[in-house]
Amino acid sequence: MANDQNKAISRRIWEVFASGDLSELDDLVAPGAAFHDTQDPFGDQRGPEHMRSLMDMYRTSFSNMRFDIKNQLADGDYVCTMIEAQGDNTGEIMGRPATGKHSRINLTNVDRIEDGKIAESWVTWDTLGMLQQLGLIPSGAQQKAPA
Repeated sequence: MANDQNKAISRRIWEVFASGDLSELDDLVAPGAAFHDTQDPFGDQRGPEHMRSLMDMYRTSFSNMRFDIKNQLADGDYVCTMIEAQGDNTGEIMGRPATGKHSRINLTNVDRIEDGKIAESWVTWDTLGMLQQLGLIPSGAQQKAPA
């Protein structure tokens, strides 16, 4: 039963993210929760405030955000969630102006649940694929071979 409860917590955080109603974050994320993501511009923050900053940034960058949970695996306090994320780039992203293009990427998130809240989280996502889809960097097909 604990595995199912932990999966529900990890799933709920993505539902909250997609909805834009971040009022539940205090109930889902521990005050000192640490987040590990090499692309995180808010790495000095912790807990629900960190999640608010991160979610607000992406919700400003992308409209029509959707997160489709493809699979979840739980083992004790850890939940691994595989997600397909997508949205339209209608706001600034990584210091670059909006492109108006759609992006769809995969990400993997591992949460450690403690006392019914996310206490630590690790995420890896396809940053390169997103930037290529948005036209912010060339894809392999767009690059010209040397003469």
